[in-house]
Amino acid sequence: MKSELLYDRYDTEKMTTEELRTIIWRYFISYWNNRRICSANGGLPPMVKRQQYYDSLKEAA
Repeated sequence: MKSELLYDRYDTEKMTTEELRTIIWRYFISYWNNRRICSANGGLPPMVKRQQYYDSLKEAA
C-alpha cells in the first residue's frame, strides 16, 4: 500500500498526521476493499466476492 499510495505521490514529511490519515482512509475505502484483485478470491476484488457470497445466501434461503 505504501508504494501504491504514498511513495512518489506525496511529500509525506511535510504533511500533518491528520492529512495522512485522511489520504490513507480514502484509499482503503475506495480501492483496497473494493477494486484490488485478490488471488485468494479467484482473481476477484473483495467487494465482488462478498456480493457473490451474499447472493448465494439469498438463493439458499
